[in-house]
Amino acid sequence: MDHADLREAAHLYRTIVPLFPEGSHLHRVVFDTNAVPYVIEQCNALPRDPSDESISLRRIVLELCPPQHPRRARSLDNLAGDLYARFERDGNKDHFYEAVHLSREALAVCRADDDQLSVLPGILSDTLGHRFNHHGDPSDLYERIVLETHLEALDLRSSASSQRGITAPEQGQQPSPPPLPSPPLPPPPQASINKIRSLERNVVIFGDSGSGKSSVINAIAQRQLAKTSSSATGCTFAYERHRVEISGQTFVLFDTAGLNEGTAGTVPAAKAEENLKSLLNELMSPKSDGIGLLVYCVRSTRARRALIRNYNLFYSAICRKKVPIVVVVTGLENEPDMESWWDANGKEFKSRGMHFEDHACVTTLRKHSGISDVFTRRIEESSETLRNLLVKNCSDWAVDDSWFKQSFTAVRNLISDSGNSERSLPSTLIICDPSRDEEVEIAPCIRGILKPYFVRIGGDTYQVHRVPAPDFSSSSAEKRIEGDLLIYYARADELSAARQKFHAFCTAYRGNVVPVVVVVKGLDDRQAANQWVEKYIMYDGAGRLFSTFAPAEELGDDSLKQQAEQELQDLIRQACLIRSERKVRGRSKRLARRNRF
Repeated sequence: MDHADLREAAHLYRTIVPLFPEGSHLHRVVFDTNAVPYVIEQCNALPRDPSDESISLRRIVLELCPPQHPRRARSLDNLAGDLYARFERDGNKDHFYEAVHLSREALAVCRADDDQLSVLPGILSDTLGHRFNHHGDPSDLYERIVLETHLEALDLRSSASSQRGITAPEQGQQPSPPPLPSPPLPPPPQASINKIRSLERNVVIFGDSGSGKSSVINAIAQRQLAKTSSSATGCTFAYERHRVEISGQTFVLFDTAGLNEGTAGTVPAAKAEENLKSLLNELMSPKSDGIGLLVYCVRSTRARRALIRNYNLFYSAICRKKVPIVVVVTGLENEPDMESWWDANGKEFKSRGMHFEDHACVTTLRKHSGISDVFTRRIEESSETLRNLLVKNCSDWAVDDSWFKQSFTAVRNLISDSGNSERSLPSTLIICDPSRDEEVEIAPCIRGILKPYFVRIGGDTYQVHRVPAPDFSSSSAEKRIEGDLLIYYARADELSAARQKFHAFCTAYRGNVVPVVVVVKGLDDRQAANQWVEKYIMYDGAGRLFSTFAPAEELGDDSLKQQAEQELQDLIRQACLIRSERKVRGRSKRLARRNRF
């Protein structure tokens, strides 16, 4: 059977197999006659190939090998090999990260009597070593040591070549070893409290002049690093970087100058652009993990009009809402209880359209002789609170070259907007629900496919595009719609290739620079949805994912459905990017055409 016939057969079986319930007569006919096993074996025998066609075929074969399938380990390993070959060809680290994940899964599901067990540890070990050399993550090195120790103990290193396509041990060789003890895997990107890293994690600290940014940095460092006075005017994007070690992790704190009230347009465009380019280049340095966290500093006694604009500038324009954002409220040393300030005032941020992952209410006073014990305790408490805030909330968002252009343009547009626009144009939502038919019932007895349409959600108007799940074989260079928010529906009971399908969707619709909301169908609370997303579809470098739930359709609990609808509406408003277009003199005009700050 040639490659084209194999591909056609695999496509056919992927289409018809879900139609036959497991245990049914037709299901047994398909599998017991060796039809599907033969196609899987033939596909798994194909050589490594980085092409879209080969990777697509590998993914289809993996779908034909659900959990507990005897050929799943080999199918996972073959897909990992193609993705690693693609990484070697194109240099896209997303392919590399997925290859590592698939290799881990292949090793985890490999049976004790499978000859692949003598090969997979070496392959994964070599891949982890390559990633450690490029990124310096000690967890990769630790996992590799565990694998190498296992290989040396069983004298299998000679058969664990780093070259993919290696043949299984021949008859008469040493029997397959018992299953590996699973080494502790690195935690997911959002849960990085105990993860030791050698890479620098960038934390951008911003806010009005006088909000205490430099004092916050000194409190985090527990020593004087940053100057506590600033003469910055306007939006200069001037910044200073300070390296701090916390719990074995290296953080680089960026002390930035934001937009001050009444100063928009007062800074020369050339100087502001030069500083902005320098800041963005620094943030996407290959020595760092991209951007890990945004920290918004606000003085407790100030509520300036620039507050929401600074929030939109850094969170939406620069970080594309792909990283967590926290708020630090300073100047609370005289409050009876610093945390009580948030209880009384925290809701004001939400009313202004600002949502935060976490908060800290602190004092940034400096210790000095003669200071009272009460203030000394508050200073020490504030320092620990700030340090824990960073460790707890820092995430991993891998930026690329496209981010630089997107962020630079979006910042320019927001700065150019003096706030006098008549109205913003509707934001664009891209919605993908693979389990839904593209045809919908438009009216009784009328079905059809909806083209882009406008809807009102929670009082705001959006342009909506319903899109099918992208085919794995489609080219990543294909021209697609540009959205302000991606909404992806996943079924909680469909785990086969869930991560790969989601990754393909994010790749197709630029999920690396557009916020993503994941709606998990079949769950009944948001916490369960968060856990499902972290476990089954989160991938390295994905950044912040928003997640919520949709209860099973057969449930008759209207209150739960109403709760799910409200939470999704809130997430859409919270997560959607800020549009950079406005209506001027009765027609749309894109602010990106304006070449000034």
